[in-house]
Amino acid sequence: MNRLSRAVLVAALSLLALPACSDDDEDRQFASPNPSPGVPETDAGTPDSGTPDVDPVAKWPLTVTCTEAERTTVTFNPGQEQDLQNAVNDMQPCTTIQLGAGTFKFDNAVTIRKHGITIVGAGRGAQGEATGGAASTVLDFSNAVANTNGLDVQGHLFTVRDLALWNAKKDALRVEKSDNVFIQRIRTEWAKENEESNGKYGIYPVSSRYVLVEDSEAYNAADAGIYVGQTRHTIVRRNIAKKNVAGIEIENTRFAYVEGNTAIDNTTGLVVFDLPGNPIKGTDILIVKNTITGNNRPNFASRVASSSTVSQVPAGTGTFLLASRRVELTGNTWGDNESVDIAVLSGLAIEADPLQWANGFFNFNTSDVYVHGNTFLGGSGANVDHGTPDLERRPLGFLISNLYAYGKAAHGVDRVEHVLWDGIDPVQRTPQRKPNALNLCFIDNTVPATTKQAVVDLDLQSVQAHLMAQPPNVAAAWAATSRYDQGALPFNCAGFSPALALP
Repeated sequence: MNRLSRAVLVAALSLLALPACSDDDEDRQFASPNPSPGVPETDAGTPDSGTPDVDPVAKWPLTVTCTEAERTTVTFNPGQEQDLQNAVNDMQPCTTIQLGAGTFKFDNAVTIRKHGITIVGAGRGAQGEATGGAASTVLDFSNAVANTNGLDVQGHLFTVRDLALWNAKKDALRVEKSDNVFIQRIRTEWAKENEESNGKYGIYPVSSRYVLVEDSEAYNAADAGIYVGQTRHTIVRRNIAKKNVAGIEIENTRFAYVEGNTAIDNTTGLVVFDLPGNPIKGTDILIVKNTITGNNRPNFASRVASSSTVSQVPAGTGTFLLASRRVELTGNTWGDNESVDIAVLSGLAIEADPLQWANGFFNFNTSDVYVHGNTFLGGSGANVDHGTPDLERRPLGFLISNLYAYGKAAHGVDRVEHVLWDGIDPVQRTPQRKPNALNLCFIDNTVPATTKQAVVDLDLQSVQAHLMAQPPNVAAAWAATSRYDQGALPFNCAGFSPALALP
């Protein structure tokens, strides 16, 4: 590879001090670190089986209830948009809004601020359909005023199903500060692909509890197609996320079950992470039976309008875990993700000052990542950041790309391993202590016959020191990394570590 200047390498390593901010600062004040009295907090799934004992929805308590006698139904058809807007302003709790088939055109957000509201359309239609038909309902926000959401909700016991949200200026469906949220069979979409000016989020429940997102679709979001943030108890299942920067994101969330989703043709398929400054410390995430392949779309997120974390993820990242605890991945399929199938990073890789994480109970550590019983199809890791690493916008991808260019030329390592770990342990390394105090386990997965090593310990802190030396020592940086076969120490562990489990 071409010899890199020290200035370039130092700039590449600026990822160690990236500004890490919440996607919306106002969300923080609504994210309580304490559960409601009397509501037990149990694991999202059973770590041994990879599936919950029963559907967790059946166990969720209801904050608000609506009896049949209390519920009222109102019906609107295309052409009655203003009547609908007037009605939601004065709507009583426990109302069902029945929307007829066709296209509703709005010049502002549809805002819900009452409990027990249900919105039902005639069907979500198919990808690319901007106009509702005889069996679909489309809410079109193409002509809405700037910086408005599509459907904007605050209210307990909220349900929306069987409709599409088209071309929202900001978030297509935003639900916040709400309990018992049911999002079923909807589609969120923007007309243009790879547009930085598209709305950030398709389906966006945040600062909520007991959230179900199922059988829905999300396309072309400039941050995440489906995003659950600062939430307790969520199920995200059987959804399709395509052509977004991030397909599915689980951020600062406790107790999440992510099952049977398809994340294809995004920049990154599935992201699980905590950010500093958010008081919910994410933990207990079960990721099971998802398909996460071919996520090589160029990163079109705006560094101004989008979160700093997602805008800097290299194209071709299948799954990205950062500052995450007790994450189990089983029964999933990865393949053809050009940068890496799974990346596991400490929060200190984006914000090196532990004090910045104080409000989240110092939630920068990643611990207990259990990867087992998955299928890796191959074709991943050989073309980092879609072959166009960008030093300024995506320094981590730039660093990995150049490091592996040296590895290929000097050592014949022609791809990034299936799991890339940054090597930042919860406990300081010493010569006497073996690595992997975070308890990263990689066992019993199906990998291609050509796979030589499955896990790489990048030891990012040592790599940084070598690349910042004068002159940069790329050979020593490569020598600081280590590769491991599946089943080899120290990553042949299983399950979660009681010593690191959260109370």
